Amino acid sequence: MAAVKVAMDAFMLPGSRVKGDNEQLAECLSRWETYDASVLQPKEDLFFVRFFPMIERCGLDVMVLDAGAVYAVDAKGRIVAIQ
Repeated sequence: MAAVKVAMDAFMLPGSRVKGDNEQLAECLSRWETYDASVLQPKEDLFFVRFFPMIERCGLDVMVLDAGAVYAVDAKGRIVAIQ
């Protein structure tokens, strides 16, 4: 859970807003409820935390490319890579 918290804070700081031409989409991408998350632990001291948007939760029918992220977090809570 600590790795998820570290990644969450880096991905979307509290109070931050996504900017863009499509105001409805920007609002949608600015809410945590839009995202699903998954965690993969390939080694004891490494976690991959992935956030991916589920745009349909906002009632929108648009295609969004490159809206999520994957964070590699080590056992000390440091982000070692972002994709």
